[in-house]
Amino acid sequence: MVPDQLDMMPMVTAVFGEVVEVRRVGSDPVLAFQTRNVGTAVVGDRVQIEKVPGDANEVSLRISELHERERCLWRSSRRRRSQLVAANVDRLAIIMAIDPPPRTGLIDRYLLATEVESITAVIMLNKIDLPGAGPILDELAVYRDLGYEVLPVSAVTGEGIAQVEATLSTGLTVLVGHSGVGKTTLLNLVVPGLTLLTRELSSATGKGRHTTSAVTAHPWRDGMIADTPGIREFGLVGIEPERVAVGFREIAAREGNCRFADCSHREEPGCAIKEAVDIGDIDRRRYESFLRIRESLEAGER
Repeated sequence: MVPDQLDMMPMVTAVFGEVVEVRRVGSDPVLAFQTRNVGTAVVGDRVQIEKVPGDANEVSLRISELHERERCLWRSSRRRRSQLVAANVDRLAIIMAIDPPPRTGLIDRYLLATEVESITAVIMLNKIDLPGAGPILDELAVYRDLGYEVLPVSAVTGEGIAQVEATLSTGLTVLVGHSGVGKTTLLNLVVPGLTLLTRELSSATGKGRHTTSAVTAHPWRDGMIADTPGIREFGLVGIEPERVAVGFREIAAREGNCRFADCSHREEPGCAIKEAVDIGDIDRRRYESFLRIRESLEAGER
């Protein structure tokens, strides 16, 4: 049965071309058409829908309005095409694993995107049942020291799953991470009764195969959790090189102490950032990551 109306500001939870799935927490999903004059919806969009008379006394639904977007998550392909992944994101869950090992540079790019958009970030280290978990957790301690939540979990033993469930129980959470880290497997564990297609890590290449074809949000307690296609690269859209420090809390907190207001934190004298690196107050790897990201944006890369 098509409901007479949905509550105010229902959420788009999946997009299938011209048709989208719309739902609110505690309700069954409905399908609605989207039209060009309204705009193209993405997961997380808040929308208004209306009835449209159909054939044989059937009633269809269509999107009549897209509400203003906040806290957007973007990515760009190697062809430099911008793609909006999701809108109105409350939390970004960055999934890494023991195998394949974490790419801290990718974590830093994710964190930059969240800081610019005021999205809460949490880092999850999956597969901690595998050998080598201790040194990798030590490597990720720099993020915990900066105030980010770091959760060690195992989809095999169930360790840490209860904490993940509690952390993701409100708002719209988007799961991200490169292929093979177990995003979909974790989602299957957290959301009871949900079955998503998963595949074994490709042993031939060491890279995870792409198993999720589209961004899809699923209800969980008082919130929604969205899985994303496994991606090997994450582009930064609309971020100027001068704003990169926003994504590095330890650098942003000290920028005002540099001798020059336009200090790039490279070779300028009186740079408070370089001084903090030299005495160990700023992690050197993070500083080098900051420089790489800034230089890539200056070169026109994303």
